[in-house]
Amino acid sequence: IDLVPNWVAKRWIGELSQIRPTIAFHASMTHAFGKGALISLLRQFGKLNADKKQISVGVIGYPNVGKSSVINTLISKKSCKVAPIPGETKIW
Repeated sequence: IDLVPNWVAKRWIGELSQIRPTIAFHASMTHAFGKGALISLLRQFGKLNADKKQISVGVIGYPNVGKSSVINTLISKKSCKVAPIPGETKIW
């Protein structure tokens, strides 16, 4: 949500939350926003699927939109490579 004005983010959150669980999230190793809420949501989802050994979460999106930064923020360490150029994090 760091690249859009607050009013735009709030409007999208309002629209999307009517149809899906929606959380505003700012990926940052030092100033994350929404990390606790997202982890809480994932834990709740895990409890709903308690019969499973684990849950899988996919992170999809266009190139250079912050997918690797989201993963790094959630696990609180630089696990995924990040770069300002498209294709840097491809693994194939």
